[in-house]
Formats: sequence, structure tokens, C-alpha cells
Amino acid sequence: MSHIDLAALIAALDPDGRGGRRHTDDVAAAIGVQNPGIEASALPEVVHDTIKRGEREGLWSASRTTTVRRGRTVLPKAVTLLGVARPSDKLLPVGVPMRSELADWAATLRLSATQRQLLLAVNDWLRRTGGGRVPVVSVSERAYELLLDEKAFDTNPPRGGSTLWAPDRLTFELLRCERLPTPLVWEPVTSEIGQSGAVVCVENHAAFRTLLRVLRARTVPPWAAVAWVQGRNTAPLESLAALPFPVTRLDYLGDLDAAGLQIAITACATAERAGIPAGPAERLWTLLVTQPPRPARPTSEATARELVAWLPAPVRDQARNLLVTGQAVPQEALRFDVLRDAPLAH
Repeated sequence: MSHIDLAALIAALDPDGRGGRRHTDDVAAAIGVQNPGIEASALPEVVHDTIKRGEREGLWSASRTTTVRRGRTVLPKAVTLLGVARPSDKLLPVGVPMRSELADWAATLRLSATQRQLLLAVNDWLRRTGGGRVPVVSVSERAYELLLDEKAFDTNPPRGGSTLWAPDRLTFELLRCERLPTPLVWEPVTSEIGQSGAVVCVENHAAFRTLLRVLRARTVPPWAAVAWVQGRNTAPLESLAALPFPVTRLDYLGDLDAAGLQIAITACATAERAGIPAGPAERLWTLLVTQPPRPARPTSEATARELVAWLPAPVRDQARNLLVTGQAVPQEALRFDVLRDAPLAH
């Protein structure tokens, strides 16, 4: 891999030292300008490795829940530059007596200005709270209390990088905070909530309302509830296990295009991390693939095969053909009159 000069890269992305978010494509462009010998096909992997290296060194933080695909490489959608931290900063010990929770590992570390700021804030907080004898709160609330920046702990690792964050160093358990799942938008299909059942999830509000209308008119609906996530923000599905009834499965319906399938795959992976079995809503995809398509950007054969492998086997060939010939079918093709009399149960 090309060795990227992180100091020069940050200077290009943040010449005024004010910090802030930069899209991953801006990072790629800056790397490409400074390293013209990198082939375009290799650039996404170089960007991936550079972002990881910068995080390890505590120079920036990468978005945790939103990603983009460039070629075969999945990248964080953005990085947040810290502003005050620079590769050229003098790396110095923290320089004050450390609490016992920190002293064994932190007292002699050579740290950037940003890392020292965080460690001093944690040290002071531990002193004021008697070692963290306070209620558990959300990570954003604790981050604001410590740093006056509610987003400082949103990335993985949080601000300060892996130098400070490790199982035997800073942890959310030590700071008495936790990441809370984003609330999930959902509505029950029947008036009785409490019995276990499957949930169908879509990614636009029209499909959400249409499915509720269709399912509420059925005597024995195949799903107990309909959920809605907005585009690439699939993090709310982490809340499935917290719904007021046992969710037995998540069945997902997305747009039939490359982006929609990638979101669907990510959504199901998110649900499974929450302990909920997840996969495609088979009957809905079977119906969607037969609806009139619209023009779209063609997908390469290799990428199309990779994406449609997630779909039910009977629709994969037809879906792949749509993708590679530059066609797409959005969820809105499944109007109320299309779904009203369709068999939806497995």
C-alpha cells in the first residue's frame, strides 16, 4: 500500500485547522492529488487503510453507521477532523497526577493535544464522581459533559483513537455510559400487542402506509407489525428486540436497484446483531420483480451477482438481469391495488 503522509493530507482537507466533517470522496480526492501514482482501481482500498490508520493515531474519527461502496470496498461515509490535533503536534505525557483507574496505563503515554484534553477531562470527572458513582447515561450525554461535544463518542473508536480506547483503558463502562439504539418507527397490524410475531420492514413512507392498510384488512395477517427505516440509516433496527412483543423474524423489502439491495443486506445484518433472524420478504420481492421497471444506472455483472445472492432464489436471475441492463423497480410499484389481493404469507 502507498504510504500516505497524514500530515499533508490533513493540511489539504483542513487548511485552517477548524476541524469538521469531510465526505470520504473528499478524502479520496486529496489522496489522489498528493499521490498521482495510485491507480484508480486501487484508490478505494488505499482510502480505507488511510482512514483506519488515522483513527488509530487519533487524528480523526470515521462515521460508524453510514457507509458508501466504492468498487468492492465499503468505506465510512465521512470522517470528522478534530481541528486541534495534528500529526505535527508534540506528543507529550499528560503531565498531571492520574486517578488510580487511569494511572497504570496513562501516566507515561505520549499523547496529542486532543488525547490529553480527553484524558484530563476523564481524570477530573472520575475525581468529581468518586470513581464514576453516577447513573448510566447515553454516550452523547457523557461526551457533552466531558468535552462539550455530544458527538465525540459517536465513532468507533471514539475521539482519542485506540491509543486511549481499549478494554483495559477507556471504556463506556468506566465512563458509566452506553450507546442507545435509535428509535424505530413501527406500527402494529392488529389492535392486540403482546403475542410474538414477524415484522416486515420497508424504507419509504408510502410503502409503510400501504402495507399497514393492506395487512389491517386481512383476517390473518402474515406480519404483526410494519417497520420503517429511512434509506441508509438502518441503525434503528437495533431496537427490534426492545419492541413490546417478541419479534420472531424481520422480513425486509427494499428498492430493486443496487443501492436498495445494499441497504437491505445492511438492514438484515443490523437486525441479526440484535438477535433477530432476518432476510428478504420473499412474497413481496417476488411481486416487485414483476412490476414495470424504470431506467437506472447499469450495475456490473460481478456486483449484480453479489447483491442478488441475498434475494430469494426464484427471483435472482430476473433481478440480476434488471440490474445489469440498467433497470430498477422501486417499492412504490407495489401500490395498494397491487398488494390488496396478492398472497403475502410464506
